[in-house]
Amino acid sequence: MGEAPADETRRIGLCASCSHARVIQSAKGSSFWMCQRAAEDPRFRKYPPLPVQRCAGHEKMTAADG
Repeated sequence: MGEAPADETRRIGLCASCSHARVIQSAKGSSFWMCQRAAEDPRFRKYPPLPVQRCAGHEKMTAADG
């Protein structure tokens, strides 16, 4: 996915740089940020309210991730 632009990073929060976040596009063109950690750990919300300012599961995306 790559690094998000600065204005999107402010709007999205930590999810914009997290290796566990995925952007989901709806059929109507809307975008949603999904936390893949939620599939295995109930502490995390599948679609967290944005911007995410703190997250115990955040792992910074690496070049191999994006």
